[in-house]
Amino acid sequence: MNEIRLYKNYIFCFFSRNREDKVSSLNCAFNRGDSEARVKKNRNFTANYLNKNKIILTNQVHSNIVSYVDKNFSKDISSDAMITNRKDILLGILTADCAPIIVLGKKYFGIIHVGWKGLMDGIIENTIMKFNSLGERENHLNVFVGPHLSMDSFEVKRDFVDNIKKKIKNYDNFIESKRQKNFFNFSGLIESKLINLKIMNYDISKENTFSNPKKFFSHRYCYINKIKYCGRQISLVGIKNN
Repeated sequence: MNEIRLYKNYIFCFFSRNREDKVSSLNCAFNRGDSEARVKKNRNFTANYLNKNKIILTNQVHSNIVSYVDKNFSKDISSDAMITNRKDILLGILTADCAPIIVLGKKYFGIIHVGWKGLMDGIIENTIMKFNSLGERENHLNVFVGPHLSMDSFEVKRDFVDNIKKKIKNYDNFIESKRQKNFFNFSGLIESKLINLKIMNYDISKENTFSNPKKFFSHRYCYINKIKYCGRQISLVGIKNN
């Protein structure tokens, strides 16, 4: 089931890959094996599910760029986080192992697409800084992290370890070696960054996208199992209709 979550005047959902009506998968990304018409239908389904009719998506590029969504926002903008206070829209991101993160403030709300590159390059920090610039204080913010790739499924090579060593001071807290392999604690680094940013109100999903292939799209699962097309689930957030 796709669970709608309510918090104060906000509504959000971390959708799975499954439609409630069992018509098809709920893939919301183009060029992933579904027709354009099917993807549009799926996106409309998710928007209607939250009682809205317009979704704003950005061009995700695994960056640390944050966009402010006003009336003139262009869908061609490349960024990996969005913030707004618009009541007429839903902000959305697409994931398949990366972490969808929703941030709710007193007046503004946002959503972040967090892959390991963006995480190391400061996408979370930049988003919180943008909230601060809009007058939102850390103790006003509530952060919800959706399903993503868990450590037991996040095997990494030596070049990854060398890269994180350059960017994260206490990197060894997030690399676990077992069975002569290295595993990255993706959730752990996300939580560490939230704590360092003085975010006290947060919730991190323990659902692993890789180990739940019937519920979630997982790029890593598809790659390992030589599945040609890997869809993307959508996460959405907006202000509740009165």
